[in-house]
Amino acid sequence: MGLLAVKLAVTPLLMALVTLVNRRFGSAAGGIVAGLPLTSGPISIYLALEQGLPFAGEAAHGSLVGVGAVLASYLAYLLASRRLSVLPSCLTGLFGFVVWAVAAGRIDSDTALVLLDLALTGLLLALTRGAPAGTRPARLPAWDLPARIAVSTGLVVLVTLGAPLLGPALSGLLAPVPVIAWPLIVFVHAQSGRPEAVATIRGTVSGAVGLCAFNLAVIRLAPTEGIAVTFAVALAVSLVVSLVLVGVIYRRRA
Repeated sequence: MGLLAVKLAVTPLLMALVTLVNRRFGSAAGGIVAGLPLTSGPISIYLALEQGLPFAGEAAHGSLVGVGAVLASYLAYLLASRRLSVLPSCLTGLFGFVVWAVAAGRIDSDTALVLLDLALTGLLLALTRGAPAGTRPARLPAWDLPARIAVSTGLVVLVTLGAPLLGPALSGLLAPVPVIAWPLIVFVHAQSGRPEAVATIRGTVSGAVGLCAFNLAVIRLAPTEGIAVTFAVALAVSLVVSLVLVGVIYRRRA
């Protein structure tokens, strides 16, 4: 019951952080924060505490598949939104997620999955190179934050409580599902137009490399280290990699 209370408390705080950053600093900054392991990180920690560190290590492999599926969904959304409205673009993005998850789920090599994720990241960054800086905050509806809190908290509770039935592969695949970023992209697109949505996607994609680093660190450290060391190192590596990449991307743009 104590860990459940933590899940119900931490996730809403993270959602509020993303919303505040988006409203204060704009779409690109909101996307960068949304791209960090704000849901997959806590889910991985909860899985380790409840199911054991070996389970979390196996789930991290599934998360590498999930990261690629998420990036594929962004790519599909980005391409579809050039000609289609918000709803068809969303459906196209969901289709991209499913196709990539099924195809990449057959790959056993962590290294191959990371290389594929990095290739998708590079492609998306190239396609969004002309995105605006995202200084204009999105005009999100009043129910946006409560809705995202409900959905994201529900995902965390569902994945962690259902882990014994889902297994490590499916639990890991669901962990990086961007319940923070997807609604943010859709709302920004609907409220502020496609250019701002592209800026949000670019910011979110910037965090994908850090997410890969997080999962790879968990995979490598879980067999030999304890929970505290594994996740302290994984979170630190993820944050450093994300910040360095974001700095490089936006310095070049400047």
